[in-house]
Amino acid sequence: MNMRIIGFGNTILSDDGVGIYAAREIGRRLVQAGGRPAVDVVESEVAGFALMELLAGCRRAILVDAIQFDNLEPGAVVRIEPHDLRTSLRLRSVHEIDLPTVLALGHHLGLPMPEEVVIFGIQAEDARTFGESLSASVTSGMQKAIDLILAEVAHSEPN
Repeated sequence: MNMRIIGFGNTILSDDGVGIYAAREIGRRLVQAGGRPAVDVVESEVAGFALMELLAGCRRAILVDAIQFDNLEPGAVVRIEPHDLRTSLRLRSVHEIDLPTVLALGHHLGLPMPEEVVIFGIQAEDARTFGESLSASVTSGMQKAIDLILAEVAHSEPN
């Protein structure tokens, strides 16, 4: 697999579902545009060790998740590399292994891990209240992230 896009989240915790909703929209747009057989779109509510299995076998991975960074306005979109992670409910966890460790462990075990991983974080306004809809600012940020991700897909080399 050339590229895998993974949307993370929990769709019953308000803005925390943004990665799932983004993945659904990206998948819909890719199909609408005729699809890209080398792009796989996945939704996930888990990370840690489970992330290793999701990443194995693709050359490039784009992850999208809600973030809760200090000093960012709700809906802000941040493009980060794994070594830049500060906080994400699924990509940097105190309960399980984090993304940089997943990548290192996968390589150590001889798994075909991605050569490149990019994360698009969308600043959550409320990721703790039960609810199945996003705040207006996060909905706007999600649309920006989707456009950025689709631009990266369009500019990626086919295979």
